[in-house]
Amino acid sequence: MVMPPRRILFETLVKPWPGNSRTTGMRSLAIALLIALAAFSAFAATDAQLLADAKAAMRRGDNEQAVKLLEQAIAMKPNVAEYHYHLGSAYGSQAQKAGIFGGLGLAKKSLAALERAVQLDPNYTDARFALIDFYSIAPGIAGGDKDKALQHATEIKKRSSLDGHRAFGRIYTRQKKLDLARNEYVQLVRENPTLPKAHYYLGNFLSSQKDWKGALHEYEYALKLDPNYMPAYFRIGVTAAQSQSDYAHGEETLRKYLGYTPADDEPSHASAWYYLGMIQEKQGKTAEAKQSYTNAQKLAPESKDVKEALKRVS
Repeated sequence: MVMPPRRILFETLVKPWPGNSRTTGMRSLAIALLIALAAFSAFAATDAQLLADAKAAMRRGDNEQAVKLLEQAIAMKPNVAEYHYHLGSAYGSQAQKAGIFGGLGLAKKSLAALERAVQLDPNYTDARFALIDFYSIAPGIAGGDKDKALQHATEIKKRSSLDGHRAFGRIYTRQKKLDLARNEYVQLVRENPTLPKAHYYLGNFLSSQKDWKGALHEYEYALKLDPNYMPAYFRIGVTAAQSQSDYAHGEETLRKYLGYTPADDEPSHASAWYYLGMIQEKQGKTAEAKQSYTNAQKLAPESKDVKEALKRVS
């Protein structure tokens, strides 16, 4: 059997030497060296772990902790676009909760981090979408700029027609140009009729306009194309809660989604528990609703919506 290098080091260093004191000293040295080696190995992987921990903190709503972790990761590896993107997102979430003066400084930090992410990787679509949101929503004093939002949408469309339609659809929705927004999502589906995600995006737009019937049609069609496209199950549950209809089907689809591990860009389990609680609350199932809201709070303890929901059923 081939002995692992660390084991060889340990066995060599603790091998008895003449004299008890010397043996004891060498054992102490061996332990110290192994501790140092373990610390070095942990340090080598720290930036990846910091990112994972920061994402977990953001899911909990602890954006302050996420910022600290991401700043440490960037100090180690300053040219990783993903780190700057998540840092910008964490700063942005902090800014939304801060007062007008504190929020202004955090908003500018968010913008700088997101712009840096795109500078490092011009093809980083998520970062460009975040910038579209920032430029579309933020006031001019904080860096908001509708023309820059359109510029990023144009850059996205150069790289992906599907994402380009999404980008312009998002901008037009915020500008209340709903006919133009609808046209972008309709075109997205026309160009990608067999892609579940295309129908999902159109469904989300229709849902935002409270066109529940149209939204459900798109979600169900997405599942017809791919029964394993899990985000559609989540949205069917959300639609049941928001439209106050077909609660049984909504609960069924949300429970199905809770049996799935979502990706970073998919709805969280905290959200699924929250909407399941909403369905149960609307049916007068107070005890069940309280448990679902409690499950949501465990995953997202800083969520104001969840805290308010728990007050209603407690």
